[in-house]
Amino acid sequence: MTTTGREQTFTRRRPRDRRRQILAAAAARFWSLGYHQVGMADVATAVDIAPSALYRHVRGKQELLLAVLDDHLVRIEALVAAPGGDLLDGLAALALERREFGLLWEREAGHLPDDERRAIRHRLRAVADVVAAHAGGDAADLRSWAALSVLDSPSHHRFRLDEGRFAPLLAGAARAVLTAPLPPASGGTDDVARPGVLAPAARREALLAAATRLFGERGYPAVGLTDIGAAAGIAGPSVYRHFATKTDLLLRVLHRGDEALWLGLHHALARGADPGDALARLAADYTAFVADNPEIVSVLISQVIHLPDPDRAALRRSQRDYLGEWVALLTAARPGLPPDEARVLVHAALALVNSVARVHHLALCPGARARTAALAGAVLAAVPGASGRA
Repeated sequence: MTTTGREQTFTRRRPRDRRRQILAAAAARFWSLGYHQVGMADVATAVDIAPSALYRHVRGKQELLLAVLDDHLVRIEALVAAPGGDLLDGLAALALERREFGLLWEREAGHLPDDERRAIRHRLRAVADVVAAHAGGDAADLRSWAALSVLDSPSHHRFRLDEGRFAPLLAGAARAVLTAPLPPASGGTDDVARPGVLAPAARREALLAAATRLFGERGYPAVGLTDIGAAAGIAGPSVYRHFATKTDLLLRVLHRGDEALWLGLHHALARGADPGDALARLAADYTAFVADNPEIVSVLISQVIHLPDPDRAALRRSQRDYLGEWVALLTAARPGLPPDEARVLVHAALALVNSVARVHHLALCPGARARTAALAGAVLAAVPGASGRA
């Protein structure tokens, strides 16, 4: 096979850490742009090699995504297995060193083969079991998932804080989750939503319900208007009487979820006796919303990236303003807390609820919503972690 002079030059000068450079470049671009918007040539350009050289390391983009996820998970597993040291401190530092893993797993794992996806899920479950052993006592499984969600929360935002404060704050929040008192698990299970059991009579609403479910389950790029129409029991051409494009449907789903969150905020502000009480009410309302609307939340978390630039910017601005309301309440309730640290804790509390409330076996546990809201409250009350063995 004939190679160009450029390719020969790259071969002679290939550094020993070339694969690490490729994985880091791919992770950053998948995280920022989304799997569908990144080509193999983009990754090759980022590490200054010819595209053909990239295929010496991976056979295609799917394998590249798997390698990115596997690389980070291997580091997590090594940290969990290592004797000595504080596990939560180590996981917090690793989460900040490579922030992409959590969002890539949630948003892009559907592009992996089923067996590979199941294998990664099994490995994550094993990590959670180790953290659960550190938690011990009541609701160890719930606490472990919650703690890992807190540690992984930087993957879902771009806020920066110097690591000397960021990592201890994350570890402290995770430690609070493992030790916080919980309300009793009394009574039956919470009323878990069962999407699709009953459908709206209005065709527009039926399409919105179907789009929400499919976008949440499969991701926006994998769903077509014909898929949505079929799921709603509406023939293809009739879909266009209600929505001209698939993007119109995505935007409507996102706006509906965004407006519901703002309504919950206003209810908490109207009923709160003081900032702390309003914050507790807001955490409970947000937990209930996530538990009742898991697909909308999945779309809000991971599908905004597929909107056109002006719409995406407007929705991101609304999300930042909503988060700013949490931060304002938290700093009012904790006057000595710096606003930047408050923002980290709010991101961590929301990530906890977003993850735990959508884990089916945890949602079925008695008192799950009250307990999840209580753990979110523990995160909001956390301080930078003192040394410990958790």
